[in-house]
Amino acid sequence: MRARDVILVLLVIGVGVFLTYEKSGRLDGLFGEGWEGPWWRTSTTFDYEETQEIPGPVPAELQVVNGRGEVEIVGGDTDKMTVVFKKHVSARDQAEADQIAAELRMIVTPSESRLVLSTNRDNFRKKRFATDFKIVLPAGKSVLVKNAYGLVRTGQTGRTEISNPHGDVVVRSVEGSLILINSHQSVDVDGVRGDARVQASHAGVALKNILGELTLDHSYGEIRLENISQKLILNGSHSGIRAQGLRAEAEISSSYETIILSDVSTVRIQARHCDIQGDGITGLFDVTNTYGRVKVTALKGDLKVEGGKVSVDGRGLQSSEIYVHTTYQNVSLAEFSGKATIVLSHGDLNLEPIGSLTGAVDVQGTYAGVRIAWPDGLRTPFEGRTRDGRIIWNLNERPDLETSNGSTETRAFSQETGKPGLLIVTTHGDIKVEPAVRR
Repeated sequence: MRARDVILVLLVIGVGVFLTYEKSGRLDGLFGEGWEGPWWRTSTTFDYEETQEIPGPVPAELQVVNGRGEVEIVGGDTDKMTVVFKKHVSARDQAEADQIAAELRMIVTPSESRLVLSTNRDNFRKKRFATDFKIVLPAGKSVLVKNAYGLVRTGQTGRTEISNPHGDVVVRSVEGSLILINSHQSVDVDGVRGDARVQASHAGVALKNILGELTLDHSYGEIRLENISQKLILNGSHSGIRAQGLRAEAEISSSYETIILSDVSTVRIQARHCDIQGDGITGLFDVTNTYGRVKVTALKGDLKVEGGKVSVDGRGLQSSEIYVHTTYQNVSLAEFSGKATIVLSHGDLNLEPIGSLTGAVDVQGTYAGVRIAWPDGLRTPFEGRTRDGRIIWNLNERPDLETSNGSTETRAFSQETGKPGLLIVTTHGDIKVEPAVRR
């Protein structure tokens, strides 16, 4: 038998198996909830709607279990529950749709503590339909939603739990805590009075006005955070982050994407291959990073940056202590006054202190050039040493000591005892001291 004949036989067998599975409905499970049959199947969507009122008192908790479709739950000024149940049936004709719709039902399971709304979708081999729930209930009731495909929206609820792996989630005004699990679609939360825990992947996430603690596990997507009152723990991977108004301590991790923070308190960041920007930080700014850039402005707290191949650019640093340790990139610190320790190899350092230092400056460099913009009127001890490099002194007042014998050393303002000074030690690089440009 020739190869062409073998391929033809295998193709015929494959088509036969495919049609058998489609007819039996087993392809629904193979291809997932989205399977609507083979491409040649023609169908039309038919819509059905029914409304049911459930008199009060409404139990403390509502659970909604849905497979595919939208779920909307809104709390209001009412003592009863109103449920609008919609069915969207895909069928060849009206008769087939009517039959499916008649068999597809909403199930109400009440108890003293909770009320469960679900459907009998599991009774169908072929699930060529979607079901929507639109619910109005007394405000502040606890809500638990399990959905798979479709929008979930809640508002004016109590403790809220949502699992919706393949649908958008919109949450407004939760009076209690929030637990939310999602992937591949967007998450939008505004207003949680309790703690919040959100798990999302391959999704855009926007969270704001969270009064409790927030824990966010995320990967692959953009994150927007605003007005988080208590501690934030953000475990990210390939997560682009933009946050403002973090009022308490934040612990953030991510990789390969930009992190932008403004108007925040103490922040600790663990990152890889990230560009990081911080502006208006009022506490400790502690960054560990590799292969990226760190830029910080208007800092009113301590600064700590450690990493490899990380550039650092800081301006307006009202810090009591600054620590920077990096390699193979440049460092620039401007308008700072506190104690500063910089360990740098294979990069250049630019220092622009303000007119009166409040802490000592200690630089340890290897294959590093150092430039100091000396403020007008600053008189504080200076000591510079370099091996295989020069010390270029461009101030009008001459140094107290200049030597060059294998290594070069310069000392100035030695008589200004009791003041924090500058110690610059490097190799294979020049040290340049020049007047600061008046701004």
